[in-house]
Amino acid sequence: MKNFDEIEITSRLLNIILEMPVEQQLDLLDRLDISGYEGARRYARTYLKNPWIVLIDPEKEKMPYDYFIKDISRCGMFIETSQSFSVSQKITIQFQVPASKKVFKIMGEIVRRQKNGIGIKFNRLSH
Repeated sequence: MKNFDEIEITSRLLNIILEMPVEQQLDLLDRLDISGYEGARRYARTYLKNPWIVLIDPEKEKMPYDYFIKDISRCGMFIETSQSFSVSQKITIQFQVPASKKVFKIMGEIVRRQKNGIGIKFNRLSH
């Protein structure tokens, strides 16, 4: 295999992608998303060493499940779960930051679903 530096690799990849028809670019993007590509983020995520427990729709569920927050930012979070949720589903999330006694209740929308969990975008904060 030929040795390339980072700039050469990036340049070659960019040229290959730009030469592709839009349909092929979209197909490549879909394949990258499935493999766990998260894309550029507007706000930095905090990856939790000890995931926090979160309740989803605690008022609606007769028997609330405990889920775990894997990472969180000021606009959303990723929750590990094997439960079935739908993209664009509106949910209420309730969690307590371990270092404090304050309970947060946030309305959100599921914007991404992966085999190991769901990505949620926060809509508004409740008391």
